[in-house]
Amino acid sequence: MDFNCYIDESGDEGIETGGSRWFILGALIVRQDLDFQTSTMVERIKKAFGKKNDWVIHWSKIRKHDQKRYICKELQTEQWIFACVATDKTHPFITQSRGLREKDALYFYSTHLLLERLSWYARDNGKGKAIPIFEYRSNTSYNKMREYFEKLRNWIPQSEIQISWDNLEHRNFRIVPKRVSRLMQASDCVCGAIKDGLEYSGYGLIEPSYILSLKNHLYRRAGKLFGYGIKFLHIKPRELDKLKGEYEWLKTI
Repeated sequence: MDFNCYIDESGDEGIETGGSRWFILGALIVRQDLDFQTSTMVERIKKAFGKKNDWVIHWSKIRKHDQKRYICKELQTEQWIFACVATDKTHPFITQSRGLREKDALYFYSTHLLLERLSWYARDNGKGKAIPIFEYRSNTSYNKMREYFEKLRNWIPQSEIQISWDNLEHRNFRIVPKRVSRLMQASDCVCGAIKDGLEYSGYGLIEPSYILSLKNHLYRRAGKLFGYGIKFLHIKPRELDKLKGEYEWLKTI
C-alpha cells in the first residue's frame, strides 16, 4: 500500500528577517487508491463558496472565520493523515545556527525530518512507500534537493539518519503547482490551520480551534502525537512542557 504525500508550507523561512515567527512544513498523507475520492472534499468546498474548479484555495487568503470553520468541517469528511515539522524561528537553537541561515537550509532540514515521519507511516501501515509530492517553488533548486537526499542516503553513520529508505520514494519525488492539485490545496489549509494556532496576530491572539477540529487526522504513533504528527524542530522533548505553557491548546490536542 503506497501513500501520496502532498507537501506544502505556511510561514516563511527567513530567520530574524521580520517575517513570521513560525515556519510550518507539512504533508497530507493519502492512500493512493483513495486519492481521487479524498480530493472531492476540496471540490465541495469550492462549490460551497461559489467558485469554479480552477479557483485555488489559499488558507492565508480566507479571511472569514466561518469560511475557515467550513473548510475544516469539509476536510473531516474524507480519509487522510497529516504530519508536520514546526519551527519557532525565535528559538536560540535556530537564531544561533549559522547553517540554517543559508539558502534553502531550513526548508531542506525540515524536509529531512518530515520524510522520516512519512517513511515511518508508510512502513507501519502496509509496508508500502511514501511518495513525496512537493508544491512547486520557483526559488528552490530541485536538483540540489535530490543531491541533499542522496547525501542523507549515503550518510555515515547511517544510524544518525532515521529515514526508512525502503519505505520512501526519495529519488522519484514529484513537483506540482498548487493550482493543479486539489490535495495540495488541502495540505495548504492544514498547514495554515496549525500556523493559526501558533502565530500571534497583531492583537496578540491565536486561533487554535481550526487545528483542534482536525486533531483526529494528525499522525500518531502508538498514540503519541508530538514527534510524529507534530514535530517541533527547535526543541528537545524536555522543552515541550514550556511550549505547552505558552500554548495551552497543545495540552488538549
